[in-house]
Amino acid sequence: MTRVLIVSVGGSPEPILKAVELHQPDEVIFACSAPPCEKPSLDVVIGEGLPCQHRIDGAEIQRPNLVTQLGLRGFRPDLQLIELPDPDDLIDCLARLRSFMATLPLRFSQLELIGDFTGGTKSMSTALAFSLLDQQASLSVVSGRRDNLVRIEKSEGLRIIDPIPLLVHRLIDERLPPLLEAHFYDRARSLVLDFRRDQLERLSPTMQHTMSSLIEQLEVLVLWDRFRWHEALEAAKACHFDQIWPELYAWWQRVEAAIDWDPAAPTAVAITGYELVQDLLLNAERRGRRGWYDDAVARLYRATELLAQTYIRLEIGLASAPEWSQRELQLASGEWFGNTGVLNLYRWLQSYEGQRGKGKGACGLGSIYAKQWWELKRLFDSRNQSLLGHGLRPIDQAVWQALQGRITNLLNSVLSDLQIEQGPMPCQLPGLAVLQQPIVPDLFTTVKYNQP
Repeated sequence: MTRVLIVSVGGSPEPILKAVELHQPDEVIFACSAPPCEKPSLDVVIGEGLPCQHRIDGAEIQRPNLVTQLGLRGFRPDLQLIELPDPDDLIDCLARLRSFMATLPLRFSQLELIGDFTGGTKSMSTALAFSLLDQQASLSVVSGRRDNLVRIEKSEGLRIIDPIPLLVHRLIDERLPPLLEAHFYDRARSLVLDFRRDQLERLSPTMQHTMSSLIEQLEVLVLWDRFRWHEALEAAKACHFDQIWPELYAWWQRVEAAIDWDPAAPTAVAITGYELVQDLLLNAERRGRRGWYDDAVARLYRATELLAQTYIRLEIGLASAPEWSQRELQLASGEWFGNTGVLNLYRWLQSYEGQRGKGKGACGLGSIYAKQWWELKRLFDSRNQSLLGHGLRPIDQAVWQALQGRITNLLNSVLSDLQIEQGPMPCQLPGLAVLQQPIVPDLFTTVKYNQP
């Protein structure tokens, strides 16, 4: 294992000497200001003559550059100097440091990276700290008495900076929120898994437990989002999901009960039979929030078809368990009807209910659909011309949102017309609420780890 120390260099050589003494690195790399800036700290590192100014017992003493004082034999400026021409430009310093650090794994197969950001400008120190955090490196700062706000005249010790609070802050407040807002549970889970793996030795037992709980919850959400309902519920039971998200868990039980439901048989939970349609609409909404509009509209198209199929099965009645891949199906009354696409299914419903006094409700699904058929046809034409339909034209946000609203209204109208008591409303999968649980503050509870 090669221990590499990167130090930010300012006008005082003392913190650099102290950091090297205490860390005992195999190689030292200097991040220093360079021309065209005035009085660059590059001179302190490799300048000729006696560029280092030390204060000893109140007296100013001039000494050789840091490379000479540290006895760095075989020093290579091309590999051990990071020149920062504008030490007050945070973005530029950050870009140069990150670019340089990206080359280190190519030089060292086994690398232990340490950084000390005591010296240099505030922008240099901040950039070095951020770059080191990206590399999962250890951080330190040299402490000492200050007679002024310019420099540390005498270094007294080294403080190891625990990076966990900073890394957790970045994870919880910066990296996870956009993923959870868009319901990218698989990506969020990967981030937390990687964080736990990389920082395992630094995490307290409480933090490890909290990380594991988040990972388990995200795994459950991934399963449900992928229509693996039974697996999701089994995994939810194992991690006490019902205690964390009781309303969501109750909704999931209704959806599971609606799968292959026989209206003549009792169920463990009260259901309407339309839960699968509602859950499919929620899934389409999540796809839309991700910007996957073609995928969302494909789900809405299937939800519209499933709504008609469910309505026929529950409100009109079929002669036997339906096999919806067949082109013709028989009703309980003995009549046959064509099953040749979504629009034809609704046209048949409209005709069938019109001949029989508009079905069980005040209108019936066929009549409700008829009132919206032109708008729905326009939207479905867009779907048919899309990449997941029969064309090459991608769906945009406006088409998705319009269709999402129309299909949701169609379902709600049916449930209202049939006077079906829904019970608790369908629950969307949580987004930022995942990070608002009482357990999340435990991630900021840290313990000290072994110091070098």
